[in-house]
Amino acid sequence: MKRLMKTIITLTVLLVSVPLAEAIDITLAEVQNDVAVVQGNKAAKQATVVWETGNVGQTTKGGSFSFSGIVPADCVGQLSIGVDTINVALTNCAAQALVPQTGQTATYAAGDDGAIRAGVALPSPRFTDNSDGTIADNLTGVTWLKNANCPQLDRNWPTALADVASLNTDGTMNGNDCGDTSNGGTHQTDWRLPNIRELLSLVHFAFSEPCLSNTAGTGKWAEGDAFTGFLPDPPQPSTRWSSTANSSDPASAWVVDFDGLSLVFSVSKTGGIGSFVTAVRGPIRKP
Repeated sequence: MKRLMKTIITLTVLLVSVPLAEAIDITLAEVQNDVAVVQGNKAAKQATVVWETGNVGQTTKGGSFSFSGIVPADCVGQLSIGVDTINVALTNCAAQALVPQTGQTATYAAGDDGAIRAGVALPSPRFTDNSDGTIADNLTGVTWLKNANCPQLDRNWPTALADVASLNTDGTMNGNDCGDTSNGGTHQTDWRLPNIRELLSLVHFAFSEPCLSNTAGTGKWAEGDAFTGFLPDPPQPSTRWSSTANSSDPASAWVVDFDGLSLVFSVSKTGGIGSFVTAVRGPIRKP
């Protein structure tokens, strides 16, 4: 028994004596001459240092590190050392706007968009069907109503806003159930008419009639993949209202024509030309 007690006491002392792991300590993180310069210590010893998915060196025998790397567009880089991953905010850094690729891959002349494909790569899959009447946008982070023509009619701008208000109140537009069950089996209450940038972010320039990709982002949209009702029946110009007014003519608002004929233009909010209504919710985030 005495030997057993002695063994337990010895093990307890050993366990207490083992120092707890320390968090990575960043001593410098800033932009110098257009590169990110990061230094620190208290990391895993002689471990690979990965910055924004790129190998930038190894820690010392004492666990310190110093490297130069790319500057993330939002000025916050992901640093991985061993099993530890942290986000590092850079000082002396101005965040850049992230411009996505257009999706066009066909090239018609040297130096054109299809040849260069500049911009942030589009996500794959492009959309995710949440199976609750909503579609997650993996590019912008917003959520779209799956039913892209719930009123089943073209509307003027005030009516489009009223349709979205109705969606928030009872889950319908123009008396039609829009199919949103994403709020614990019922509808959400913070839907809104998309602004012109949000609406234009749906446009995929590799396709026309409509200029919209399928869920995967690998082909043109088809009914239910991912949205429903995106092309009116019977066929007619597939313009959709944004919530953005034309500042040079406040009686008009901007629309997007997904047929690819005129794409973006403004029309009278109350004139004779109606447009269709879709709804979005949630904040825009980086791709």
